[in-house]
Amino acid sequence: MKTLYERMKTLRNLAIIGAIIAIIVMPIVLVLLEMSNFSGTLEKTQLGFNGAYIKSKFELMSNYEIFLFILANIFDYLFMFAYGAFFFSTALLLTRNFARDSIWSKIGYCIAILGIISACCDGLENVFLLSMASDSIGFPIWLGIPHSCFAFAKFTLMYIVFGWLIISFVSRLVLRKQE
Repeated sequence: MKTLYERMKTLRNLAIIGAIIAIIVMPIVLVLLEMSNFSGTLEKTQLGFNGAYIKSKFELMSNYEIFLFILANIFDYLFMFAYGAFFFSTALLLTRNFARDSIWSKIGYCIAILGIISACCDGLENVFLLSMASDSIGFPIWLGIPHSCFAFAKFTLMYIVFGWLIISFVSRLVLRKQE
């Protein structure tokens, strides 16, 4: 059985690896999306619940641009893994600063799981987006609804997790200064 030190070291390594992968992959995704000339906005695409809007943007793109869009969304899965690992491990590391079995530590463990769930919601969102992009003209417009549902869940969970991480980190700094 691993010691607490070994588990903390594993979590630190996972957080660092997740952060590094995210930092490397995100620019690749953004460049591929830019090269694809997809003109949809975040609000109207991911949170618009509107497959007709997405279809109208795909109609303006060439086959090569659709390919780049699909490639960007495939690379996005690496980003999802990275931020899911980062959220999970960082939340667990910060949770160790709270008293064992306190409400804050219980929340911290839930937040760690929410970090993984947010990445899974992102993955499911991309399943719908990739299915729309693979038949960019003929996909059923109702696919925009589950796509946006998973995007909404992803963003909501990401903001909750990120907010908790910031609050926990700041509280850790404050507690350290008081010691």
